Amino acid sequence: MCSIAPRSPEPLDALYLTDGSRLAIVTDIDGLAALPQVRDADGRWRRAGPGDGASEALLGLLARTHGLETKGRFTIQSWLQRTAFGERAIGVDQTNESIIVGESAVVKWATHLQEGPHPAPRRISILRDAGFGGMPSPWGLVTWQPPDGAETLVASVDEYLPGAVDGWTWAVELITDAAQNHVCGPAVDAATEVGTVVADLHAALARTATLASPRDSARWRDTALETMETVCSLDDSASVAIARARRSDIEDVLDTLSTLAGTPVIEGHGDLHVGQVLRVDGRFVVTDFDGNPVLSAQERMLPIPAVLDVAGMAQSLAHAAIVASKYATLDAAALAEADDAVRAAFLGAYADRIAQLGHAGLYDPAPLRAFQMQQVLREIIYAARHLPRWMYVPDAALPGLLDEMARS
Repeated sequence: MCSIAPRSPEPLDALYLTDGSRLAIVTDIDGLAALPQVRDADGRWRRAGPGDGASEALLGLLARTHGLETKGRFTIQSWLQRTAFGERAIGVDQTNESIIVGESAVVKWATHLQEGPHPAPRRISILRDAGFGGMPSPWGLVTWQPPDGAETLVASVDEYLPGAVDGWTWAVELITDAAQNHVCGPAVDAATEVGTVVADLHAALARTATLASPRDSARWRDTALETMETVCSLDDSASVAIARARRSDIEDVLDTLSTLAGTPVIEGHGDLHVGQVLRVDGRFVVTDFDGNPVLSAQERMLPIPAVLDVAGMAQSLAHAAIVASKYATLDAAALAEADDAVRAAFLGAYADRIAQLGHAGLYDPAPLRAFQMQQVLREIIYAARHLPRWMYVPDAALPGLLDEMARS
């Protein structure tokens, strides 16, 4: 009996890249998806894979587009008119399928469409226009306007950075080496460079600056307190037990977020941690401008205090030290010294650079601890609901942060 190739679902909408390839908006079991499709010789459409040419065709469309162009409900933004050939898969994450083309570009297809509005197109455009070099160079992107919703990102193309590693590798390795060898220099140098890059990022976004309203500050406090409430309702773990026992102290810290009315806010990264910072060829670049996935689409679009990004990075460096202790036998005092030195270097370099660039007013360190605390609480929830093996990180991070606050 002859097998028949499955027919692709009829798309809700489609952007034709060539006569034989398209970007199709389809409905699957998880909701809407933006899928690359190619047409076979019999005229039927099927899901494209590496080697089928759909990603090459998207680069061709960008190369034929100068600036901004609208085709039906699709908007194409092209910054670089360049083609490349040869496709290979790089992997699939929770929202994207990534294809490397010609060893020079990464095409990301949004195989699980996020509800719009999507923050990445505007933020990447602002950063590029400002000349920010601390990110992979954007080639272009495609957005789609649903009939009854907000515009969202369906495909993007960025510079491919061969050999790049994220901070859950480079930061953990450097902190491990610092603790083992009692030499913090390389780790401190890296943290200093990252602090400088993050300051450059915020300076490039400075033209988006406004002032936080009383409603903004109340929302930050309420969101943080709701996160604390959720933590206390979880099943028992070491960090949940500590959160319950120290609930009053933690809530007092989080309540300070209600005082931030009038604080400068920018369209920041919104989900900054070491995993979003790649090390490649001796430099550091920031990636993933999709915003914090725990927030609604509308909230991800809202401006934030610069210190929220700084807190996310600083706390993730502390988490990298905890990961280092999990996978290597390290002297506790040496690890604590390396951890302190790395975070101090990051914070110092950031503050110095943002002031040097003339934007010192963007950074108020006063809410740093509150936003760090919120991040740890979110890690507890993430571990409890999605990744139990990660719970050892917030189990160590929460008492560590409480001790730091008691000493300061």
